[in-house]
Amino acid sequence: MATADVTARLVQIKGQDQVLVERLKDPLTRALGGRRSVYMVDVDTVGRVGQVLVSVSGFRGRLPFFFQPEELEPGYVFRVVKDTVARSTWRPCSFSTSMRRR
Repeated sequence: MATADVTARLVQIKGQDQVLVERLKDPLTRALGGRRSVYMVDVDTVGRVGQVLVSVSGFRGRLPFFFQPEELEPGYVFRVVKDTVARSTWRPCSFSTSMRRR
């Protein structure tokens, strides 16, 4: 499917814990994929209690999200990331604009 291929190129997700990355890959891709912007997402555990830091980076900045282990339900992660990015004044450049020749 062409749409899935484009989304995979626009939203790149990485982290050291591959099990955690795979667990959050679908909700993060769904939350960011429809925005037609390039995003780099880093997923890492921090602290002694297993908090998870999800850093969403675009051309104009970065939004950090901290989740407790019990908050890692796919639907919750999807809703928090999607709603926060949509409401934020932070707007990454669109993919087509960033690729234009100067």
